[in-house]
Amino acid sequence: MALLVQLRLLRPFLVLAISTFFLLLTAFELLTTLQLGKFTSWSAFQHAWFGRFWSYFGPMSKEVASPCVKPLLGEARGVVLDIGPGSGLWLDLFSATNNDKITKIYGVEPNPEHHPALRAAVRGAGLDAVYEILPVGVEDLENAGIPKGSIDTIATIQVLCSVPGPQQILKQLYPYLKPGGQWLVYEHVRTNQDHKLMSLWQGESSVRRVQAMLMFVQLLWIDSGQVSWTAAL
Repeated sequence: MALLVQLRLLRPFLVLAISTFFLLLTAFELLTTLQLGKFTSWSAFQHAWFGRFWSYFGPMSKEVASPCVKPLLGEARGVVLDIGPGSGLWLDLFSATNNDKITKIYGVEPNPEHHPALRAAVRGAGLDAVYEILPVGVEDLENAGIPKGSIDTIATIQVLCSVPGPQQILKQLYPYLKPGGQWLVYEHVRTNQDHKLMSLWQGESSVRRVQAMLMFVQLLWIDSGQVSWTAAL
């Protein structure tokens, strides 16, 4: 059992290795297809890199997370703000077959590399009339036509752990919730296993970031009425 725990703690380093492989693969594909413009912008290159990485790694991540995420997203209702849906791995849980409480979904996905797969997932889940892709970041939601105080459910599934400044994202998103709205969260947090490699991986700065996020979520629970928080190692 102890050995299995130790091996599990090495998983982040495996993810790093896979990510590095896709970085090199992305650079090679962009060079061979003469998409040289993406090398002049870190954001454009990063989008291309993550799009390729997530097309491979996303389904594996979903398999691990499903036992927690399925019941969590089953609580979604009304007008939903789906933050960072990527390629749409979880859209089947928003379909009328699985959830008849949803009236509208805004998928906030600034990475254009994900959009073809996301549109296909929308069609596959039968959400064409309900799901609208917003190709913007959280900071531009109001400019995209989303009024503050108009959202019943915000869903962030393994998003806050992969963005810089998650505290700022939380502060920007919270005003969009209606009174009594809910925020459904599934995130990576610090492991409770005592391990030297994990201590290096999840350093003091990471701990402070997670603590700040949890403190703000506590405020959301008090002010908005409901926040569902599920932690993932």
